[in-house]
Amino acid sequence: MIADAIQGPRPQPVDLSAALDASGIVGTWSWSPRAEGWTLDAGAADLLAGDPGLAGRPLPLAVAKACVHPEDRPAVVRQFKAVRERGGLFTAEYRTLSPTGQIRRILERGRIPPGASSRRLGHGVIIDVTDEPPTTRSTVEPADALTQAVDRALECRDALEGVADSELRLLIDMLLLHLGRRIAKASTIGASAHGTAQRG
Repeated sequence: MIADAIQGPRPQPVDLSAALDASGIVGTWSWSPRAEGWTLDAGAADLLAGDPGLAGRPLPLAVAKACVHPEDRPAVVRQFKAVRERGGLFTAEYRTLSPTGQIRRILERGRIPPGASSRRLGHGVIIDVTDEPPTTRSTVEPADALTQAVDRALECRDALEGVADSELRLLIDMLLLHLGRRIAKASTIGASAHGTAQRG
């Protein structure tokens, strides 16, 4: 029985890139304290800096967040600087404004390791929730549990920094993406319920 299972037809591998695209991820970033350098992938560089050609280059915060909506930018920058000082989880939901005037709604989650070492690296994901449909879920996962899961997943990604296995990192990014979307849905439900209560 076991031999038959091993020798039998194997399922087709999952196309992780397609799964990430379908889930709404638009990019990832890493941050190093060396010269306040942000490194964005092409998707994040396009959305946050307005130029996909900046992908892979260390960027100052002002350039890496150039397309954050002017009304949201001060709060996002202030929030990141606070997390940068103490380390920990960075979570922000904000709008972006492209050079052509397109506005998108973004959920960003990342983690900055604590400590003063110049070798510490932060990592995060960018999720486009602009077209997030109203949820039909009747229950919401506990926010604390989701936040703790994101923190552990980011720690795992940090641990894999020196491992030459892009598929493992992609799997972690996919997990982070789905956790982020669950948190976004939970926030949407909470805000809707709060608004209903106030109107009542």
